[in-house]
Amino acid sequence: MGTQPGKLNNSQTIARNSFWLSLELLFGFIGAFFTSVVVARVMGPQRLGYFSYVLLLTNLTTTIAMFGLPGTVRKYMAEYLSRGQPEIAHAIYRNALRVQVAIAAAITAIAMAVIFVWGNPEYHLISALLAMSMAPRLIGCIPSQANNAAELLRRNTIPSVCGAIFNVVFTLTALSIGWGLAGVAIGFAGGAAIDALLKLQNVARMLRPVPVAVIPPDLRKRLYAYSGQGLALMTLNLVVWDKSDVFFLKNLNPDISQVTFFTLAFNITERLLTFPHAFAGSLTATMMAQYGRGEEKLRNLTLAGAKYTFLIALPLMIGVASVSPLAVTLYGNKYVPLVPVLAVAATLGIAKSMVVPPSALLQATENQGYLIWVGCTCGALDAALDILLTPKYGAVGAAWANGIAQTAALVAIAWRVRRELRMDLRLGEFGRIAFSGASMAAVVVGLGRLVPGGRIGLVIAVLAGVVVWCVMLRLTGAIDVTDRDRFASMSRALPGRVRPPFMALVNWLSAA
Repeated sequence: MGTQPGKLNNSQTIARNSFWLSLELLFGFIGAFFTSVVVARVMGPQRLGYFSYVLLLTNLTTTIAMFGLPGTVRKYMAEYLSRGQPEIAHAIYRNALRVQVAIAAAITAIAMAVIFVWGNPEYHLISALLAMSMAPRLIGCIPSQANNAAELLRRNTIPSVCGAIFNVVFTLTALSIGWGLAGVAIGFAGGAAIDALLKLQNVARMLRPVPVAVIPPDLRKRLYAYSGQGLALMTLNLVVWDKSDVFFLKNLNPDISQVTFFTLAFNITERLLTFPHAFAGSLTATMMAQYGRGEEKLRNLTLAGAKYTFLIALPLMIGVASVSPLAVTLYGNKYVPLVPVLAVAATLGIAKSMVVPPSALLQATENQGYLIWVGCTCGALDAALDILLTPKYGAVGAAWANGIAQTAALVAIAWRVRRELRMDLRLGEFGRIAFSGASMAAVVVGLGRLVPGGRIGLVIAVLAGVVVWCVMLRLTGAIDVTDRDRFASMSRALPGRVRPPFMALVNWLSAA
């Protein structure tokens, strides 16, 4: 079980897992984006504001509780599976799952008490349904990270797709029969429950033939220390990486619609980062396993991962920022204020995808202390900018505050990796990619002003952007021979029909 991924090299394993994680995230993106459009148009920004706020609270609570134990499961299961000690990995999983179930029950009970004591009575039912969704989400992240540790991300894909399909179908049905936001909350909770149950079954089948060992005392201490650091890290990072800016929006700006605009823009950019997140997620799984096999290749994995994540994220996010007026066509004229928020959030959101590889390196080598310091510092920066900008500029100010803090965190983490781990960051390679992206953006924005608006203008701008992006990558030499060899290795894990056109594009981009 633990050696199966080793039959492929790192590049092939990352490519294979990127495919499965991309599929999982793509279904999640399509489902969430489609339902968000429908719900936004039916409910309007005012009614959706409080629902978005309560959903944010449950998401923040769930994310904090997810990170400590699940992150520990991913790292140490990967380490011991790679060492050929699956019985230790099984013990880690069972202990973590038992503790996480207790945590889920306690958090759900506390949330229910808070809702019915201090919550808005008009939203008691909806808030309670959203709170109930926290338990399966918390429990399901343990088997999900166990699959990541085994570098078998395909075992997470089908459960997630099934949960997403249920969520979409139930939500649309509930809206059509007049259940409103209560129906949306039920669909959300039901999808989470299906996802968790199927993942639990998958891991149970995987670990059934493996005996359960006793966790050694020294390892138990490492588990507690890593889990505690991970929990502290995620609690701090939520100020930067998640939507805690909504707290300032709600309390410092009188227009509750600003919460909706910021939340929608943030969610759109998150979903558009599906592919870079898929690559970064599969890279992280391989890095955790690589630490158990030896640290020699970790640095090369980090640099290559950061470069390819940038290659994927930059054209997506710059392209979305350039065509952000399309949001009015999708959501309606009431959402005109969403356009500048989306443009800022997409442009500055590039840093969010870039921070994953160097952070994963520090986590894999058990250097989370610095990440906690960065979370404190950049969290304070984000809060200060929110206080300064959101009263006057609303959601646009919150987007600037969030994006600036993300970028500052990326710079700080990259500096640490370069100084402490003695890594050459190869900034020239990233500069060539950035120049290609800037050229693409200039063409897309220029065409947006010259050609007619609407769908035809959008199609022309997108196609022109793709062409300019590819041409500039070739002219600047952003893809070199080493990259071509890595992509060739990755292509062996792709479906047969996809491989020839993929390699033809790679060869052309690298001027081979």
